[in-house]
Amino acid sequence: MSRRVVELHAKIAGLAAELAAWRSLSAPGARLEKHHTQIAAITAALQVAVDHLTGRADSGDPWTATEHLLIRTHDVLDYFRAKFALRLADVFADYLTVADELAWECYEPVRTYAPRWREPPFVFLDRSAEPFSIARGSDYAAELIAKPQGTLRRVVERLPVPLIGVPWFHLRHLPDALVIAHEVGHLVETDLGLTPTLQRLIAGSGPDWQRWLGEVFADVYATLATGPGYLSALSDFLDTGSGGTGAGAYPPPEIRLDVVRAVLGGAVRTRAAEVARALTAGPYPELGGRRLDEILTFDRDLADRQASALLLRMAPDPRSNVRTLLASAALAFARDPETYQRAGTTDRVVGAAHRKITAGVRAAVTPRAAERDHEAGQAVLDLLR
Repeated sequence: MSRRVVELHAKIAGLAAELAAWRSLSAPGARLEKHHTQIAAITAALQVAVDHLTGRADSGDPWTATEHLLIRTHDVLDYFRAKFALRLADVFADYLTVADELAWECYEPVRTYAPRWREPPFVFLDRSAEPFSIARGSDYAAELIAKPQGTLRRVVERLPVPLIGVPWFHLRHLPDALVIAHEVGHLVETDLGLTPTLQRLIAGSGPDWQRWLGEVFADVYATLATGPGYLSALSDFLDTGSGGTGAGAYPPPEIRLDVVRAVLGGAVRTRAAEVARALTAGPYPELGGRRLDEILTFDRDLADRQASALLLRMAPDPRSNVRTLLASAALAFARDPETYQRAGTTDRVVGAAHRKITAGVRAAVTPRAAERDHEAGQAVLDLLR
């Protein structure tokens, strides 16, 4: 065996060992167990490349070409590696654990209706000033640089884990976390194939509403998931000048707020209210013919009482899940920001949220997952070569 072949096997073994380490870190009972299915899906897909590289190292192919393919495979893993690793640092883990649970609680009510069971969304911190979601089958290759962008786009489209990016400055300001529910709404539309139904529900509303449909549905979904707290969080977000003018995919800010008020039951007599009520009422064949607010429920009274209690430094209500805790924090902040800060509300809510998160993986690996992940890995390999 030549020196170069030995060298290649050592380098490939390093990647294989890292994949095994991530699987170990996400095993039941391990620190990243909540990401068990997500990490399993990504590492299983990339294992296909490892197996190919191992065989190629002994094939007599030019070692430089094999090493270059290894580097490209590392580039794909690196997109996720940094996001996994942040959860091992306490300064980030506290927030990300809560954010992941919020995304899960927003996604889980509809998950069983998906054509195929899906891995839950994975939240990460990003340099963008605005939250965003990256659905399965979407382009999240902007950070990958090993091959031309068009190829990388197709590479990452094959990986089966949806992502939600939030700004770094969310770490210490919990009320903004409710925008995660909006991003989950986008993923639900994609995973359940709701777009044709949404278009039918608002048929006749005009071309503007068809263009805004994805954003409007995400606002409806977030409102049903987190209640009046989302109105507060969205108002603060739109006050920064974010959002749109109506010319693109985003409705003007006031129209978005009208949509949310209508979902909350406000007496709004506008086209926005008509659209919001239609999207809430459905019915949705993809959800067994049910209304959206039958699937996705929220205890507004509990959130309202708890918001007041938080400002009085009282302990959170033990009946609250993470959705309700974060929604209560948003309401408390909107009512009295200074008292919210003095009362140490962020730390208290994060602590309460951690106590609500039960041990164990969020979702079991399904029987077809191995087959799906191998197919994804082969597709990734074909594109990287």
